[in-house]
Amino acid sequence: MTGYQALIFDMDGVLVDSEPLFLKAINNLLVKESAEPVTDEENQSILIGTTVEETWRRLKQARGLLEPLQSYIEKYELEVLEVLKAELTPRPGVRQLIDACSRRNLPKAVASSSLRSWVYLKLETLGFQDSFEVVLGGDDVTKGKPEPDIYLLAAERLNIPPARCIAIEDSPVGIAAAVSAGIYTVAVLTDSTRGMDLSQAQQVLETLESFDLNLLRT
Repeated sequence: MTGYQALIFDMDGVLVDSEPLFLKAINNLLVKESAEPVTDEENQSILIGTTVEETWRRLKQARGLLEPLQSYIEKYELEVLEVLKAELTPRPGVRQLIDACSRRNLPKAVASSSLRSWVYLKLETLGFQDSFEVVLGGDDVTKGKPEPDIYLLAAERLNIPPARCIAIEDSPVGIAAAVSAGIYTVAVLTDSTRGMDLSQAQQVLETLESFDLNLLRT
């Protein structure tokens, strides 16, 4: 099917390769708490694609952290802000795809598991703050990915049926959410998710530089 009318982007791993930056922030905080850092394997198997609250709930249990959950979330937010401001850059092909959508007057949304305030910070850092009609974070829905809620909400806010949208994701959790919402899903590879099962997506791309613009309404 061609002529899709809107694009919904995940943030981390799609617009920016921020998973390594989030892992850096996580481990900065764990070291300060005298806890073992998260390995790449742990990050891939239990953390990527989850909400901030779920990430720290799992780490609190896995590392035996004693403070209240909200305390770690607040400390982590400060670590993330420092790392993102210093090191954030867009992924290959992102600017070109956003520009192509704008030329075709296609609405665009961000549907991220990150806190909405972090999503806005990242968009502003990249100069994308005016590029999206809808911006959603994990705190905009009760049930995060892999549940479809955030994608259904994004389509609703765009006023485009889910079946006429394309989702761009990088993780199995995010892909499952988009597919469950009835959205055509394109996966883009990152170093953090390359070895994961992305087969639920209708397409898998090395980078967004090879995104097929023929999928979009002209």
